[in-house]
Amino acid sequence: MSHLPSSSVRDHMKWAGLLGCEAVLSSMALMQASSMAAPPKKMMAPLGHGPQQRDGPDRAPQGHMIIPSGMSCPPLLIRKDGEFQAPRLLDEKEMRANEDMQQKKKNRKSVTPCKGTGADENGPSSKVQKNFICDHCYGAFRSGYHLKRHILIHTGEKPYACAVCDMRFIQRYHLERHSLIHTGVKPYACSMCDMRFFQRYHLERHRLTHTGVKPYACSMCDMRFFQRYHLARHSLTHTGVKPYACSMCDMRFFQRYHLARHSLTHTGVKPYACSMCDMRFFQRYHLARHTLTHTGVKPYACSMCDMRFFQRYHLARHSLTHTGVKPYACTMCDMRFIQRYQLERHSLTHTGVKPYACTMCDKRFFQRYHLARHSLTHMGVKPYACTMCDMKFFQRYHLARHSLTHTGVKPYACTMCDKRFFQRYHLARHNLTHMGVKPYACTMCDKRFFQRYHLTRHSLTHMGVKPFACPMCDMRFVQRYHLARHSLTHTGVKPYACSMCDMRFIQRNHLERHSLTHTGEKPFACDMCDMRFIQRYHLERHKRVHSGEKPYQCERCQQNFSRTDRLLRHRRLCQGRGVAKVENQPCCEPRPYGQEPPPAPPTWSPLHPPPGRLAV
Repeated sequence: MSHLPSSSVRDHMKWAGLLGCEAVLSSMALMQASSMAAPPKKMMAPLGHGPQQRDGPDRAPQGHMIIPSGMSCPPLLIRKDGEFQAPRLLDEKEMRANEDMQQKKKNRKSVTPCKGTGADENGPSSKVQKNFICDHCYGAFRSGYHLKRHILIHTGEKPYACAVCDMRFIQRYHLERHSLIHTGVKPYACSMCDMRFFQRYHLERHRLTHTGVKPYACSMCDMRFFQRYHLARHSLTHTGVKPYACSMCDMRFFQRYHLARHSLTHTGVKPYACSMCDMRFFQRYHLARHTLTHTGVKPYACSMCDMRFFQRYHLARHSLTHTGVKPYACTMCDMRFIQRYQLERHSLTHTGVKPYACTMCDKRFFQRYHLARHSLTHMGVKPYACTMCDMKFFQRYHLARHSLTHTGVKPYACTMCDKRFFQRYHLARHNLTHMGVKPYACTMCDKRFFQRYHLTRHSLTHMGVKPFACPMCDMRFVQRYHLARHSLTHTGVKPYACSMCDMRFIQRNHLERHSLTHTGEKPFACDMCDMRFIQRYHLERHKRVHSGEKPYQCERCQQNFSRTDRLLRHRRLCQGRGVAKVENQPCCEPRPYGQEPPPAPPTWSPLHPPPGRLAV
């Protein structure tokens, strides 16, 4: 027997949808080799061009050319969902599974044969023939209409244009479905709730949420899904494959949608604009979420408390605070977190990596949000303005915290005393005073502090660094707050006024301390006697009476004092008497506590001559 004609092989490959594949030459070689080894038999015409054959063990698969016995089309390529798998030979198990699948398809798609044809119900004439072949991808279609519609995918032509917007579509059905978005008509209504949908498919998918049925199960874990698409997307998390790569950077994504969304970050295009303000967004979802801030609607309510939220995600996150569940655990310490984002952010504290760098200075940050907030300090922009005064803030949180000063509301109460605070952080810091815990220790001395900020500020005293300089004089300060307070001495502004008298103060602390003089309250009590004081400083000074401590020393006579005012008074006495500095010799006689010093002798004058002289 001679070799198969190349034209017959090409027709066969075109019919099977394999033309143009690199496996064509291999298929031809295998077919020719098989024909040389097998005894010559009569060649049959291609399917549909010759007499019908009966079913039998030697009958070739339907849709293939009948070739010599012992020789069949090598199953090098298996079509699946319109794509070709890598060339390989099927083993016996896979061949059997493939035959079972083909038999099931025959049972589903078989039609009743015409009378007088003599073919059984599973014969070749009972199947719908796909005789229209695409010249671009060699896909087969049942009609010329389907082929023409398919060719538009290759040409990129979209003949159906929307009259309301610039979108175009390949099929009229897609245009009609899109038009519903402009009209707002949702023809498909759920019979179990008030929701309506543009498409029947969306309605059917929504009904599963009422029944709770998740028909698509993952074979590698216990998760189930409402949609097959969600299952396919989830399966990628097990394989780790990210098939969609960005052409402008090295990032890859599990979904095409994520890639398309990421591409907007390179172009800077924000296609979704808010109709009530100037903000624009990369995603429609972000726009819809932002719109709720204008309407004030919080559609998601907590079933365990009165809190409501703009987003379902925020509600789910909040619910964990009621259950106490922290599902995300750190592998390097014992801390656990409610959100994965918090765990990822915490992990950076172990590695020390600060991936977000400021382009205008050398500072780096653990979070992008901190970088964005820091950038406002370079621009000087304070986008959040108070509606009750002229103050503006860099962050919305600072504005919300400031607003409490106008209302006077202190929502955070201490459970161990009657004090209340504007911020939760202040309450947590205050609780340490009840427990006596000072978690922050100085490495250069034995002092400990309640707050990290106090430790950082204290460390500057060891280094001698005063980073904050006054622009109007030569004074420098360890803290910015001290500089701001000092600046008021140049302007003369005293912003804090007492509501019970006319006195004004530069600092709020001074006003609060002064207010106690009106109320008569003395909050600081001595634990060794019954005395009480308005200020903590007075209490600490009083305790030295019990302890006998005298930390203040005279540089002339080395005499010690318990209070600075007594040291200053002692210095004036020494200078008035003209006592020279002598080591270990008192400048004046010690006197009992509370006794006034003797009056100093007057200096010489015509009205007060020295002894032995008379005034003229």
